[in-house]
Amino acid sequence: MSLTKSYRRNMFGIAAIASIVISAPASAVSMNGFGDGGFEYIFGSYAPGGDCSREPRMTIDAAGMTFRANGRTLQVTRFEYAASFFGMAYEGITLAFYPFPRGEYEMGDLFMLVNDDERAGTIRIESNAEQGKRLDPFHAALLGSYSLCAGTGSGVAPPQVTDAEPVPGVPLDWNNLRSQVGRYPGSYSEDNIDLFDKGEVAAALRALLGAKMEVLEVNLSTVGPLERQGNLYYIYGNAPHRGGEDQAYVLIDSAKRAVQVGLWEQGKLTVYAPASGRLAVPPDIQTMLNNSPGESAVAAPGTPWELLPIQGRAPAAYVEAAASTSITSLSIYCENGRPYAAMLLGRGAAGARVTLTWNFAGRLVDIPMQRANNDGTYWVGAANTQLLQQLMAQSDPVLFRIDGRMEGQASLAGAPTVVRTALQQCVRF
Repeated sequence: MSLTKSYRRNMFGIAAIASIVISAPASAVSMNGFGDGGFEYIFGSYAPGGDCSREPRMTIDAAGMTFRANGRTLQVTRFEYAASFFGMAYEGITLAFYPFPRGEYEMGDLFMLVNDDERAGTIRIESNAEQGKRLDPFHAALLGSYSLCAGTGSGVAPPQVTDAEPVPGVPLDWNNLRSQVGRYPGSYSEDNIDLFDKGEVAAALRALLGAKMEVLEVNLSTVGPLERQGNLYYIYGNAPHRGGEDQAYVLIDSAKRAVQVGLWEQGKLTVYAPASGRLAVPPDIQTMLNNSPGESAVAAPGTPWELLPIQGRAPAAYVEAAASTSITSLSIYCENGRPYAAMLLGRGAAGARVTLTWNFAGRLVDIPMQRANNDGTYWVGAANTQLLQQLMAQSDPVLFRIDGRMEGQASLAGAPTVVRTALQQCVRF
């Protein structure tokens, strides 16, 4: 059994829908420290880039977790372990935690993956806050990716992933769909269905997708069950830990004997529809579409920075956002002798102010933005010194959040030269 296929379990895992992601506390187990629970292999200190001279950083030991950020230290001894987050039969080494629960059914505003994406010695901390909610500054500072600092680990090896004997799933045909509702794709349980190899539906998908059939299978590694609305059957999910960027849905119309696939690759949606035209989407899939990058989105990591000519004034430094649900582009420019940052949204946002967070490999820069047009699609804020310094120094893609909500990324290719040129009339570098 491949490690990728080991994710296809009878739990939805990391969903693609923002309102569903990390919201099911039923699988969480309260813990008071790690004790003798067999977690020694994750003990150690972690920091961005594995550099424990930097903040934010964290330590995991028998007592629990200790977080350091913004000059503050917080020790956590009680936390929630999402033991069945990937399904009860999951055999990988990634562990899921809610480090700051507020109560029995309140998992808190942060979610943490240890050994992220099956990579030993890595941690990723994400927002678990409701959409639009602004995170506590300490919690916001902890968002990002961490690596184990040299010499701090326990030396205990993670458990080995074991293989399981595959069991043939039930092939999906046009006439047996109703009886298969509630079952999951895969080949590791007698109750599972075969969506990819055998059966009339698999054949229709292969004819529609061709070589992209392999991408579909990966992008449904963490997947929900087959569901139904009238004659329409559907299933949706994502690649492990890649909700919002590498994900997919499949629609099956039993009356028309037609299939439709929505396939996200690196945060860009492509819809593969039947020749007769696109199928209507059920509410679950529409919610997924509303909370995911669309067909006009730019695939990650995005395009290089460029100079945008502006008649009668100096050009602006411009970059398109990638894999973003809302942000179309970002620009940096001079106005009345001062540097400014602008954000263009694909659809208007409510309110008069938002905070745009630029995440440079764990270094967070908050830029307060004000609405600059009536429909809420154009926002402007002062480009502070910290932002300009990071644009000059960093090379990895920068990640974005709007009021704590993840909103894609942008390439930093060409940023130093382009930004320096655009701001030469108002900034001395």
